[in-house]
Amino acid sequence: MKIFAFAAVPILAGCLCAQTTETPRQVADPQSTTTTTTTTSGTTYNGVLMDEGCVTKNTQRKETATNPDNSTTTTTTTTSTTSCPVTTSTTSFALQTPEGRVIHFDNPSNARIIEVVKANQAWKKSIDAREPVKVRVVGTPSGDMFVIESIR
Repeated sequence: MKIFAFAAVPILAGCLCAQTTETPRQVADPQSTTTTTTTTSGTTYNGVLMDEGCVTKNTQRKETATNPDNSTTTTTTTTSTTSCPVTTSTTSFALQTPEGRVIHFDNPSNARIIEVVKANQAWKKSIDAREPVKVRVVGTPSGDMFVIESIR
């Protein structure tokens, strides 16, 4: 009987330890739902994608000077914007807003746009037809460049 008691004590102790170290199982509640909210702190622009290599800015400058004979001379200089539509070989992009502002993207953003253009069949059709590709970009300005967080 003593041998049985000596053998039973370690077995019972092992069972007790196993019960106390076992982690409780979590049962998923079928009624529970998870809500994820994404907040962007960036700037949003809407506009048309363009090939950055063909972009020239639209500027207008007025200069008024008074001559020695008290007459005034006004000189107006206007430079128009030239833009090229995006092609399948475009690697550097810009965005032209409805107000005429041109936003340039950094290199990682350009790579991201290339990936999205390849994956989006509607944009590919617009590019092949030489139609404007209207997009919405969210990101942050970084100097004179814009860093894209998302593009739609």
